[in-house]
Amino acid sequence: MKIPLHRVVVHRAFAPGLLCVLVGLGCQAGGDDTEPPVRGQAVVASLDSPSSLPTSHHQIVFSASGPIDGMHCVAIDEPQDPNGWSDNYLCSPTDLGFVWVHADELPLPLMRCTPVTERSEPGSSWAENYLCIPHESPLTLTWSSAGPLLGKECVSFNEPQDPHGWSDNYLCLEAPLVMRFSASGPIEGMTCTLMNELADLAGGWGDNYLCTNKDIGLRWTMDGTLPAGARCNPIVESAEPAETTWHDNFLCVPEEAEAMFAFSSAGPLQGPDWRCTRLLETEDPHTWDDNYLCYREVPLGFQFSSAGPIQGKACTAITETTDVAGTWNDNFLCAERDVGLRWSETGAISGMRCTRIRMSGETGWDDNYLCVPPTSALNFVWSQMGRYANKISVPFAEPADPHANWMDAYLCY
Repeated sequence: MKIPLHRVVVHRAFAPGLLCVLVGLGCQAGGDDTEPPVRGQAVVASLDSPSSLPTSHHQIVFSASGPIDGMHCVAIDEPQDPNGWSDNYLCSPTDLGFVWVHADELPLPLMRCTPVTERSEPGSSWAENYLCIPHESPLTLTWSSAGPLLGKECVSFNEPQDPHGWSDNYLCLEAPLVMRFSASGPIEGMTCTLMNELADLAGGWGDNYLCTNKDIGLRWTMDGTLPAGARCNPIVESAEPAETTWHDNFLCVPEEAEAMFAFSSAGPLQGPDWRCTRLLETEDPHTWDDNYLCYREVPLGFQFSSAGPIQGKACTAITETTDVAGTWNDNFLCAERDVGLRWSETGAISGMRCTRIRMSGETGWDDNYLCVPPTSALNFVWSQMGRYANKISVPFAEPADPHANWMDAYLCY
């Protein structure tokens, strides 16, 4: 019996290196808008020197045992915590401007500061520590004390001597996708998804993994069963004999994932915008030496329109029929592709995950909801009082509405 889905996440501190890829234009197999793959020259990850390949884009590393030679390191300390917090460092290949501060050293007017907290810690010492970067830094930091965040490159902040819940604490950053294929187990420091084929174990397909620098929701299925709410690309090698059953294998990501894939069984795809990763299993004799997974990242690019749908985008009507004065009859939330959004003026929609869109003092704006499928990785937050720090914030501005509060309204994710 085939096992349709299998996935493993491996989060570690660091593995060094360099990945040569092209920043990419990809395609989605199997849809109406799919472009046929075009073969051509491309720079791809080389499997001949695995030690020279990176596991992350920023190559930021947390060390619980002193600074790392050859890197720029900033001390991450907490004098009131005796559990190993005297020799911890955040390191990067170059100086990225990180500054570690305690509450009594704030404010730092020229810096953006992210609180670094762990609720399981006794006392208040970990309620007042911050990691800061210059305002002009291109980095966007988000702290998570409950595991890595989907779609972000995350650095484990684990102090093994501290018993108070540090094993699931991460500093997360926006970063382009880095992808590597391994024919010999998961790659330390990356998020890895098992790509196996039980009917082709003789060809070496029992320990192969596709690994990324961030969790993008990858799923592998080898019996043709496609996960709900997913975009799936067939991974097919036509030279494989029928008994190895490579006709029903798919690589899937959530509909809202930025990653777009195109598989080629005849060399890397053409164009300066492709990133291509070679899927080589050397034990398989059936021409896997020219198989590549190519990809690009396309943000959802949510936009609010107060004057009808935006041409070329997937748009959801945002209406409130009782708010006649506010002209809420021609407003739309648009995205680069359909991710299953639905709008309700009469409460949350059963069977969906809904975010209340409320405006104080407005007619009819107490029971409106924006909903996503239950499997969606999108997590919306509504704000009536400006943007959320470290989130993408989409302004919900209706200039014709006489209530000025809408100029401070944002949908954040």
